[in-house]
Amino acid sequence: MVSVGIIGLGAYVPPHEMSNQDWEEIVETSDEWITTKTGMKKRRIADPGTNTSDLAVEACKRALDDAGLVASDIDLLILATSSPDVPLSSTAGIVQHKLGCIDCGAFDINAVCAGWVHALDVGSRFVGTKGYEKVLVVGSEVYSRILNWQDRSTCVLFGDGAGAVVLGEVDNSKGILGSWLMSDGSGSGVIEIPAGGVRVPIPSEKFEEGMQYFHMDGRAVWDFAIEAFPQAVHGVLEKVGKTIDDVDFVIPHQANINIIKTGMEKLGLPMEKTFTNLHKYGNTAGASVPIAMREAMDNGLIGPGDLIVTVAFGGGLAWGANAIFL
Repeated sequence: MVSVGIIGLGAYVPPHEMSNQDWEEIVETSDEWITTKTGMKKRRIADPGTNTSDLAVEACKRALDDAGLVASDIDLLILATSSPDVPLSSTAGIVQHKLGCIDCGAFDINAVCAGWVHALDVGSRFVGTKGYEKVLVVGSEVYSRILNWQDRSTCVLFGDGAGAVVLGEVDNSKGILGSWLMSDGSGSGVIEIPAGGVRVPIPSEKFEEGMQYFHMDGRAVWDFAIEAFPQAVHGVLEKVGKTIDDVDFVIPHQANINIIKTGMEKLGLPMEKTFTNLHKYGNTAGASVPIAMREAMDNGLIGPGDLIVTVAFGGGLAWGANAIFL
């Protein structure tokens, strides 16, 4: 089997910035409350005419440039998103068309905030099989469009953005060592958009105004995330024959600074071994891990020779981790 690794990495966030102070003008909240509870100060919001596919295309272009490739070199495109352009058809297909990948397959993965971690595992399994030399894996979200801007418990938490990697064959000593993925469908109601599917069509007798927006049980998410984070890290390390002492850096889903601090503490690792940018971007859901990885690399925090673990947790409930030797 070939060794599969990241040969190109790119990220993109829209230019419009929204601060905690801006939210104070819209809902009953405060900069102090948001900062204390989440660590967030700002987030990026896509313009009305900009869709999830548009952010994905920009991130993919940057990943391709980083890899020294062009769109026609790609054999498969996998998009992780829980805020698709349309419920049907696939947003990955829209990205493929806009990007100009004229001869490749494309499909979506929805594992909410854990989507990119899942997609990376799926993409890595294609590389090296017949007909798949280069695979593009992108996470892209426009959560600002699926939030209820009057629900102060959720609307201040999220931002928009995209991150992408090109996967290809690498030296035997490097690459994606393995992944650990998990799901618990009994918690599917903890994070959901209640309406818009076949269970509650819009409109229908069951539909009530507000059900078309993102809903989240914050306490249940906290209880889940602080256990899922360390479990996934330990799970992938055990799977690839490594220990926590071997880990140089952890790139976690940027959900909440207090979740990250608690997770790192449970792992017995100092905060110096992780990276956070949620103070700038908020929670970008399935895009947060590759965006954070790109910035950590740009800041010289990770590089060749490092063993990093990417870990994410979110709706589904879904969680997972990837062990990557850069």
